[in-house]
Amino acid sequence: MSYRLVLRLALVSLIGLVPQAAQAQKKNPAGAAVLLLSGGLREHHGYRDQAFYLANALENTGKHRVTIVEDAAILETPAMEKYNLVIVLADRRDDEFKFTIPQQKALLAWVKAGHGYVSIHAADNAAKDWIPEWREMLGAVFSHVGLPDSKTKKGVFEIKITNKEHPITRGISDFKLNDELYYSLQVLDKIDPLATTEYAGQTWPVAWTRTYGKGRVFHMPLGHRDFGPGKSDPLADPNLGKLAIQGVDWVAGK
Repeated sequence: MSYRLVLRLALVSLIGLVPQAAQAQKKNPAGAAVLLLSGGLREHHGYRDQAFYLANALENTGKHRVTIVEDAAILETPAMEKYNLVIVLADRRDDEFKFTIPQQKALLAWVKAGHGYVSIHAADNAAKDWIPEWREMLGAVFSHVGLPDSKTKKGVFEIKITNKEHPITRGISDFKLNDELYYSLQVLDKIDPLATTEYAGQTWPVAWTRTYGKGRVFHMPLGHRDFGPGKSDPLADPNLGKLAIQGVDWVAGK
């Protein structure tokens, strides 16, 4: 076998090993540049696995290019101007991954200037030193500091689409979802939900949008992925996955 033939076969093998998401990114480099901020309490949530799953799903739409990071130090750097929006899906209250006050201020100013922000599940878990503007940007936070004392409940929930005309909910009907519900959130002001669910005799919002300065915000408290191999990810549900992707599309203005 000639050297050239061996080299050609080796290159073909390597091409076959390129991840599907990377191929999608190469085929369609034009699209929203997304910074996906992962990390957090890895023994509690499978953030890293979920980040890989979501990045792959977004890049396979052909509309988004995703960079995954875990260190929030990037928020204070000029590199942020490379990105159109940030997705945060991790609880960043623990010491290792906690937002510093300068990082919080930098992120809030970045969104207010006209960039996008997507909050998924534990990303709205408010640390004691979160500055008040977080509530203004997100509309509601999960918190044990102050009242009401936010609660969680795992189970199967009926997700009701309350605004079927919005681009984020387009093509999605009511569906059942095995997930973790955040309820009794601390709400800053009235939320106009895109989707709700019923629990304990009350209706709880599970997806909504906000405008923060010039920036768009999509907040979805659903999406709990347990830690460990083989755990199910609610984002793999076709309905919730579509809601998440169309939420990113809307925030990006696509």
